[in-house]
Amino acid sequence: MKKVIAITLIVAVLLAIVAVPVYQIFGRRDVSEIRLEIPQASTSAAIGALLKENGVIGSPLFFKLYLKATGQGADFKAGVYDFNGSYNLPDIAAMLKEGGLAGIKVTIPEGYTLEQIAAALVKNGIVTEADFMEAAANGDYRYDYVPKTGDALRLQGYLFPETYRFFPDTDAKEVIAAMLKEFDNHFSAEWRSQMAERGLSMEETVTMASIIEREAAVALDRPIIAGVFFKRLEIGMKLQSCATVQYALGETKPALSTNDIAIDSPYNTYLVDGLPPGPICSPGKAALEAALYPTETDYVYFVAKPDGSHVFSVTYEEHLAAKAAIERGENPTSQETEE
Repeated sequence: MKKVIAITLIVAVLLAIVAVPVYQIFGRRDVSEIRLEIPQASTSAAIGALLKENGVIGSPLFFKLYLKATGQGADFKAGVYDFNGSYNLPDIAAMLKEGGLAGIKVTIPEGYTLEQIAAALVKNGIVTEADFMEAAANGDYRYDYVPKTGDALRLQGYLFPETYRFFPDTDAKEVIAAMLKEFDNHFSAEWRSQMAERGLSMEETVTMASIIEREAAVALDRPIIAGVFFKRLEIGMKLQSCATVQYALGETKPALSTNDIAIDSPYNTYLVDGLPPGPICSPGKAALEAALYPTETDYVYFVAKPDGSHVFSVTYEEHLAAKAAIERGENPTSQETEE
C-alpha cells in the first residue's frame, strides 16, 4: 500500500510540473536561447546532465523520473538544439525526439581547391577565413595520412567534396574534422588494399586523383586518362598535365601558351618529373576510383574536344592529327590501342 501511495505521489508531482515552464519550478530565470549539441550515442542520463550543466533544466532527477513515467528517452536524437527557459519537460522531450536543427547546407563540389572550400564556408557564415586556414595548418587530426602541421595546404585533397550541414560560427576544427571523416569513410578497406597492391602512397593516390578530377569532364574518360598518366610515369615521360600548370598559374585557361608551360613551379609537370608535390584540388569518389583502377592502355596522348570528351592516341603523330582535325571542326575518334 505504501508503495502505491509513493508512486501516486510521484505521478502527481510529475503531472504538476511537466506543464509548467522549467524555469518557474527550478529557478532558472534566464530565458534567452541556448544552443546546445547533444553528442552521438548519448544516454538519457547524459543528456539530463548536459541540460542541467547548461541551465536548460534544474533537476536531472525530475528529468529522469519524467522520462521513466512517460516511457521516453530511448529514441532521443543527437544534434544541435536551441533551448530556452520557457520550455517545459514535454517540450524538451518532444524536441529531443524530433531531432536537432538542420543547419546551413554547404555544397563542396568536386575539384575545389582549399581556398575555394574556405571561401564557400566563409560565404555561408560557417567560419572565418583566418580561423579555417589556422585550423587547416595546425589542427591536430587523427588520420595517419594527414601531413604534419605548419602548412594549410597539407589538407588539400583530403577535404571530401560533399554536401554538409554546419551551423554559423562552428569551430573550424570541427568543420575540417567532419570533412576528413567523410574522406576516410569513402576510402574503404578495398581501396586501401588496391592502393597497396599498386605500390602507391595515400599522397600519390590523392595527388593523381586530383589531376584526373581537373582533367576529365566526361565520366568515361577518367579511368583512361588515369591510364595515360600512369603510362607516362612508367615510360619515364613527364606528365604534361595542363591542370597542374593552371594550378601553378592560379587561373583556368581554355588553352595554355608557350609562356604558360614554361612557368617555374614544382607544379609545372611539363618541366618537372613525376607527380607534383601534392594534390591540386579535392577529388571526388569517381576520380579516386580512376586513380586506383586505371584503364590499362597503350595510349600516351589525349586532347580535349569542344564537348569536353577526349581523343586518345598511341603515337605523337596520331595526337597531332587529332588536334588538327579538332581545329578544323571535325570529330575525330581515339586511335585503337595495340593488342
